[in-house]
Amino acid sequence: MTTVLLAGRKLPHGDWEGDDFTPGAGGKMVTCTDTSAGRALCYATNGRTNLDGRTVRAAVHPHDSGGINLSQAKQAIESLSICTLVIPRNWLWHDLSALLTAKKGAIIQLWYGSIPRQYREQAGAAFGHAVWVSHLSPASGCRTWDALDANEAHHGQWIPAKYIRAAAEEWSRRNGQSALYVGYVPLIPL
Repeated sequence: MTTVLLAGRKLPHGDWEGDDFTPGAGGKMVTCTDTSAGRALCYATNGRTNLDGRTVRAAVHPHDSGGINLSQAKQAIESLSICTLVIPRNWLWHDLSALLTAKKGAIIQLWYGSIPRQYREQAGAAFGHAVWVSHLSPASGCRTWDALDANEAHHGQWIPAKYIRAAAEEWSRRNGQSALYVGYVPLIPL
């Protein structure tokens, strides 16, 4: 596999949630937040801590057979590493886009169906989902790692920022919130 750098930092390879068997989930893929947390941790540590979604899930206590939230991901990250997951309160798109423009990466909870089909990994999309985004480029959009993407050899895909924003805002709206539900792992110095 190749190594791709962003401002001197290694971009993580993909991690497909389809290989994360979750006891009690009935074969459903429910580890998108876990997988996104693993990508965030890998990027923050410059590849020194590279955990699969199933490893993150195993560290969630008490065990959960459904999709986890960012607080549960924070608990898992802190039990598996020296890092933490910051979950900002009251962030809007301008706060998140500033973080992504600074190339700091974020886990974003979003409504998958708000992303046009050509940028999604599956047709059915009427559900909440988590992705990890490394950065935002004004020219290309958001560099996005989708846990539903089975290609673990690549380093995310470009999705126009307006679609990531719409999907994140739709998730918040459906959950009765005005703020975005996002988290990030502070970067360890190179």
